[in-house]
Amino acid sequence: MMPSARSEMPAAVLNDQIYVPGGFGGQGDFAAYDPAADSWQALANLPDGRHHLMAVAHDGRIYAFGGSGGIAFQPTNSAWVYDPTADAWSEIAPMPERRMSGAAVSLGDTIYVVGGTGGTDALLRYDPAADAWAELAPLNQSREHTAAVALDGKIYALAGRWGGVGELTSVEIYDPASDTWAAGPAMNVARGGFGAAVLDGRIVVIGGEVLSGPNTALTSVEVFDPQTESWTAGPDLPVGLHGVPAAAVNSELYILGGSDRAGSIDNKGRVLISVISEQ
Repeated sequence: MMPSARSEMPAAVLNDQIYVPGGFGGQGDFAAYDPAADSWQALANLPDGRHHLMAVAHDGRIYAFGGSGGIAFQPTNSAWVYDPTADAWSEIAPMPERRMSGAAVSLGDTIYVVGGTGGTDALLRYDPAADAWAELAPLNQSREHTAAVALDGKIYALAGRWGGVGELTSVEIYDPASDTWAAGPAMNVARGGFGAAVLDGRIVVIGGEVLSGPNTALTSVEVFDPQTESWTAGPDLPVGLHGVPAAAVNSELYILGGSDRAGSIDNKGRVLISVISEQ
């Protein structure tokens, strides 16, 4: 179990450890999970409490962006970096606009913040060496409560939802060489607030929620194979979860925390493990 039951937070993998910052139920909390030992370590608190923030591991450090504080939904442009050697957070250049409910992705020498609400649809690129931001091509579809991953040198922006549109199945693929987005194979199930990770060269999407009809927390899992460019169903979660991150370590998928009641904060501190076999 997690030290504090949380939802609406990200997870980042560094040196086979899963780092989990913030979220409802522990907005200032920061802890690392060691899958090999099945144990948690409490780390230095975030500089300020956040939920719906974005985070990613990059070049030996953890970066955290945006999110909202308190119980409000007010996006921020904060940006911090965590040094695991010093167990300390430092401020870095703030994002050029406020964002929450998006995703952060490491690709090459830079970090990208994809989607979210509070600003524009521009893709934001952070250069840690220069401590500077650039605004790149916008998504073709606005999306928040989305997830994004890097695969084969490109960024996949996955599903999510948007006001007036509802939950999405669409996928967009970003090519950093041309600064363009193109449509990718759509997912089978519309969802927002889900987890996603790359596991053994495939994208795995787990859980989420639907709020555009009867509020539903999803158990469904989908797997994208870049060789066939298609999505197939994976093994269902034992319980529907949303606001939940997924992280891949050594060919196993870890699902951490989340809420099992759609549209509500009903946090669970479970750590679920799933091995997605080849199909």
